[in-house]
Parts: sequence; C-alpha cells; structure tokens
Amino acid sequence: MTIKKFNFYTIEQYLVSDKFYIPEYQREYSWEKDAQVKDFWLDLVDLVENNRESHFFGQVVIHDDIEEKKKYVIDGQQRSSTSIIFLAVVRQLFDELYTQTKKEGALNKFEDIRLKIMGRWSEEENELRFHLGKIDNLFFRDFIQRGIPLVEEPTEASHIRIKEAYDFLYEQLSFELENLDNTQKYERLVEFYNGFKDKFNVMCVETDDMNEAFIIFETLNARGKKLETSDLLKNHLFRTSANLIEEVKNEWLKMQEKAEGLDLTKYIRTFWNSRHDFVRERDLYKNLKDTIKTPSDCLSFTKDLVESIEIYKMLIDPENENYFNDKDIEIIISNLKTLNASTYYPIMLAMNVKFQESEIKKVITSIESFIVRNCVIAGRVANRYEMLFAKIAKNIFINNSSYEDIIKSLKTELVTDDEFENYFSVATIKSVPVAKFILRRICNYQQREMIVNPSNMEIHLEHIMPKKIGDWKVHEDVHQKYLNRLGNLTLLADEYNKSIKNKVFEKKKEVYKNSKIEMTKKLCSYREWTITTIEERQKELFDVAKVVWPDLKTT
Repeated sequence: MTIKKFNFYTIEQYLVSDKFYIPEYQREYSWEKDAQVKDFWLDLVDLVENNRESHFFGQVVIHDDIEEKKKYVIDGQQRSSTSIIFLAVVRQLFDELYTQTKKEGALNKFEDIRLKIMGRWSEEENELRFHLGKIDNLFFRDFIQRGIPLVEEPTEASHIRIKEAYDFLYEQLSFELENLDNTQKYERLVEFYNGFKDKFNVMCVETDDMNEAFIIFETLNARGKKLETSDLLKNHLFRTSANLIEEVKNEWLKMQEKAEGLDLTKYIRTFWNSRHDFVRERDLYKNLKDTIKTPSDCLSFTKDLVESIEIYKMLIDPENENYFNDKDIEIIISNLKTLNASTYYPIMLAMNVKFQESEIKKVITSIESFIVRNCVIAGRVANRYEMLFAKIAKNIFINNSSYEDIIKSLKTELVTDDEFENYFSVATIKSVPVAKFILRRICNYQQREMIVNPSNMEIHLEHIMPKKIGDWKVHEDVHQKYLNRLGNLTLLADEYNKSIKNKVFEKKKEVYKNSKIEMTKKLCSYREWTITTIEERQKELFDVAKVVWPDLKTT
C-alpha cells in the first residue's frame, strides 16, 4: 500500500499526464448549470479579470489499477469532466475564429486542444485521455470530445446536464467576445484559455491500492462540503469487498441506475430501518460501517438494495410506478402519499420479502387508519412513530412477525374510538389535498354506486362559509375558528362555479342542489348555515369516518 504520486498540477498538466477512467460505479455527470457550472465560470472570470496568479480547483484522487492497467478517478470526476466540457467550448470558438480570420494561432490552439488535451479517436484507435462511465461515455465522447453536432436533443438526465453545461459555458464565453474586432477576440479567448489551463490548479494524489485511495478520498472530504452518506457507504463497500469488488460494483451500479432521481441516502436509511434497529441519518454511516465488515456482507447488502429498490420507487411515486398485482394496495399507498406519510416505508420493505399481497393489503389498510386517526385528525406528528414502524419492520425480518402481529403492534399506539370522536368533532384541516381526500373517502362510502373522481385536480374543495366574510353575518374570530372545520367543507365537481364561492348560503344552495355528490346535495336540507350547523354536520361526518377508518382488527 503506497502513495505513488502527490503533487500540485495545473489542470492541463493533469489532463495530459495519462489516460483516466471513471469507475462504472461512480455516479453520472451531476453538475447543474445554475449551480456548480456557474460557480466554475465565475471563478474563472474572477481569475482572468483580476489577473490572479492561480485558483485552487480541488483535489483529484487516482487509483492506479495495476491488474487492469488503468488509472481510475476515485475523486474529482465532476471537475475533470467540466474541464473537458469547457475546453470543448474553447476549441469550438477557436475553430470559428479560424474559419472567419484564417489566423494560424487560432488553428494551432484548436489542434492543441483536440490532439494534446482531448486525444485522438477513430474506429481503429482510441487515444482519448478521459473516459466517463457506461451511462455517459458515448454521449460525452461524441458530443464533447469529438465535437459531433447533436442530431436530436438528449433524453438521459445526465446527458441533458452535459449539454446544458456546454451551452451555458459557450454562451458565457461568446458574450465575452462580443463587440470585439477579430484581433481582440483572439486575444480575449487566449486570455481565458491560458488562464484556465495554466492557472487552475488541482492537488493530485495517486496510489496503487484501492483501499488507500478510498481512505484518502474520505480524509480529503472530511472537511468542507459534507459528503452524502450514500457516497461514504459506497466507498466503504468497495474498500471492504476485496476479491468480490467487481460483483459489488455491478450490484451497486444496478441499484444506482434503477434509483435515477431518488435520494439514495434516504432509500438506504429506509432499507436499513426495515431490518435493523432504528437509526437517524446522522448515525447511518457509522452503523453500516460497524455492521458490514466482510466481502460477503458487502455483496449481500448490495444485492438486497437492488431487490428492494422497485417497491421503494413505487412508495415514492405511486402514480407512475406499478408494482402490485392488487391495485387496491397501490391506491392506498397513493392515499398515504396525499397525507404526506412516509415513516411507514420500512414496514412495506420488510413485508415485501415474506408476505402475500392479501396480507400486505390488510396491513396497509390498517396503516391508513392509523395515519388518519393519529396524525391527520388527532394531530400527532408522524415522525413520533418512526421508531415504532422501524421496530415492527425489524420484527418482521428477524422474528417472522405475522400480519396479525403487525396490526396488534399498531393498535397499541392507535387513538381509541372515543379519542377519535373527540378529536374529529373539532378537526380543522388547512391542507386542501388532505381535506379533499378525507371528504372524498367519506363520500365514496356514502354513495357506493358512484365513486368521486380521485383526481385532486378535477375535484374542488368548497368552503360553505367562505374564506371572505362578505355578506355573511359572522364575527371575525368565529370565522377564523370554523372556516377550515371539516363540517364547513364539502366537494364540488362539474358544478363548481367560482362566482358563488363568496355568496350567502341561500345562493350557494342553488348550485349545491345540482351536485352529483350526495354529501353536497344534502346541504340543501339546511335552512341556514351557523356554528351549530357546522358542529352537527361534523358529527354526522364522524359517523361515517369511524367506519371508513375503523379501530384495528386482525381478522
């Protein structure tokens, strides 16, 4: 185990020193044009405008893989890739300038970037100096390194970011050349080119031992911007996997590809809490590191992450992901998404391994009752149940809990029927999607022959006593207290009419009587709308709610 090289290099010295590869397990290009790429550009402008001697661009950690005879960039992928993107922009502008002026200096610098920094490429030989991972490699090679114009717009998220970075830097640098004559354009472009390649410096550390490379990576990143837990975990897995490194890499890459757009740290924490003692995000890496200690641990863990990612994706986005054959399960998960419930996820991941869908349906139905009664109506913060849900999940995985055991565990924390009634009688819901959901579920029970449109975009929440007092004879304090009471809310569909939303009750009833929603049509039976009416109606709604979200039973 040894550090072969440690030195400071200009960005050009680093890029031309060897061929470099991004490991397949590394994330795709991730710099955003309005964030990191913009910062990159502003640093360069600051250096050029203020004639600064140098700019520290960050560190690069290289693993010189003796067996594969390749040098892998363990840390520094994003800044290296962005450097190549910027140089591709400079190459293009030198080419355009040569076409306009036939100035030999512009042609020479175009060729220097193309051959010396980028490297040659043809069907017979690949002498490119920088190679991205599988997801980005071909797009980056053709569009950036070879400069081939796009035939169509990219669709892969990382390819879009690469193009946006290129377009942003091209636009910014072109703006610097505007309104200059050809000689001034050339001089200004050379100023930015030389400033970047000669004054942007990186600290480069190279080792021939992967374990050493990851130790260096973690040490260098211990200060400054906090590493994502998922990145630290990945490094630990690869460092620990020894002779199983290739298999672990492949499993991690599978999981990463499937998890496109997801927060990997949140997923891994959810997965961990489905099998182990509850852990908060700040302690996740430590617990993982203390538990996963052998190559077989690493491989088993990454395989399990791949196996569970599909159900997790469905939990995160039930409207667009399909997973269960029984679509009622996915409808309930969508309901819970509307209620902003997520702390139950570990239970679903644990059940997914061992339970039949019929059993999962019974549990998820009970979880909906639990969340509605305890969190939506009783107002208890959902996070207080994280430990309960994680404990239930661990018992599923370790002790083979049955679905009856799960429901019994939930029942220990469930508000009683009496408590539910007391809380419901004064329940106020300010969230429009949540209020629509509660009323729609009650409506669907009342009029089972016709289901209310499940789309929150096509059903409207109506405040019977309106948001603006207008001609209503009610005191401001009373208005504020009762405005969002469930008893003062109803649903409107096609009969929705903005013009009546602030009208007095008698005028509103003219619209309500045409409603297809029984709950709303029934409002016409009231002669007036008062505090007493709201309270009475809320009690009537509870009579249905206690059936829709009942006390938990295992049979």
